[in-house]
Amino acid sequence: MKRGEQILGAVLLLFAIYIGYESTMIETGASSSNSGIGAGFMPFWLSVGLGISSMVLLGRAFVLPTDRFSPGFFIDRTGRMRVLWVFAGYLLAVVVMKPLGMMISLAILMATTMPAFGSRNWKSILLTTILTPLCVYLVFGYWLKVDLPMGILENILSIY
Repeated sequence: MKRGEQILGAVLLLFAIYIGYESTMIETGASSSNSGIGAGFMPFWLSVGLGISSMVLLGRAFVLPTDRFSPGFFIDRTGRMRVLWVFAGYLLAVVVMKPLGMMISLAILMATTMPAFGSRNWKSILLTTILTPLCVYLVFGYWLKVDLPMGILENILSIY
């Protein structure tokens, strides 16, 4: 799997460079004449973070000896079911986002992916399913006044 990590690191580094370049074409708001943060600010800094992470992955893949890596990647039945469960959760969240809204869609996503990633404590799953959309709403909808797709909650959680 050493070769796989080298390839993944190189692909992610190229992707980070591409995203960084494209985000420079968007106004970042970093100039002294602009008073706010622009749309290119977040993608640029995300690309910087992805670039650093991919360079660390590449460095690890080239420096560590081959015996430190697993011999191969063959997913078992349990792993395939987890991948399918996460895919189904994301697909369902995307499908219901417009009619039900971002908050309900995000709650569905949390409720479906947490068990797939190994969380078996239903109290923590329920708490995360409630708190994540609430925090997203408070930060982006209420505080930053970002237009979120609210769906059926539009009359209840008015952010406009």
